[in-house]
Amino acid sequence: MNAIIIEDEKLTADRLLKLVSEHTTINVIQTFYSVKAAVTWLHENECPELLFLDIQLGDGTGFDVLESLDTYPHVIFTTAFDKYVLEAFKYNSVDYLLKPVQSDKLVQAIEKLKKVSSQGDISQMIDKLRGSLSSNYKQKFLVKTGLKYNSISINDISYFYSESSTSYLRTNQGESMIIDHSLDDLQELIDPSSFFRVNRHMILSDGCINSIDSYFNNRLLLSVVPDYSENIIVSREKVRAFKEWLDS
Repeated sequence: MNAIIIEDEKLTADRLLKLVSEHTTINVIQTFYSVKAAVTWLHENECPELLFLDIQLGDGTGFDVLESLDTYPHVIFTTAFDKYVLEAFKYNSVDYLLKPVQSDKLVQAIEKLKKVSSQGDISQMIDKLRGSLSSNYKQKFLVKTGLKYNSISINDISYFYSESSTSYLRTNQGESMIIDHSLDDLQELIDPSSFFRVNRHMILSDGCINSIDSYFNNRLLLSVVPDYSENIIVSREKVRAFKEWLDS
């Protein structure tokens, strides 16, 4: 069985490729790091039998990839946050892997594919999964400042960042507040059309970017509003997806 991996984190994609190569007979023919790159390739090539598909990508979701297809491949979704392990994953042709992917879970998912007798209804699957996903994006964050709690609307947040293993949000007014979620969790909780994870330490809203400049080693240097105290660098493997997100 041929497969492609669609995953916007290069380290995660490399790990998955290694596990697939070592523990299965699946032949991974391509790896893509954005919705746009995957869709372009799929329109120009025959769709493989299997997609390893990240739910949240920098420039959209895995459902955007599925909606672009004329044929229905087997799908194994990957996600870092188990709130998206939905009842709809019980469709015969759909399974999921929680990140970080474990070899035994990967083997179980492949074994499940071998037993599939029917492929189900792709439009029904997409509608159910996507509906559950979009309806669950966080709209507010409850944060504690001193002895008080405040509810911060997602529309009032310019960016999220992490420092010394602690995660923060920064409001449009420049206030920084500690939050309980890691950036990995946040990627699954917030709408990818409005926020993009530019590197390991920052997730930016589309409205906070002030300027974009070329930077050493094919990376990008950003300035944001409110200002951030350190250089904000778009990692090299995310540059293409970042540009596509801004252009979408």
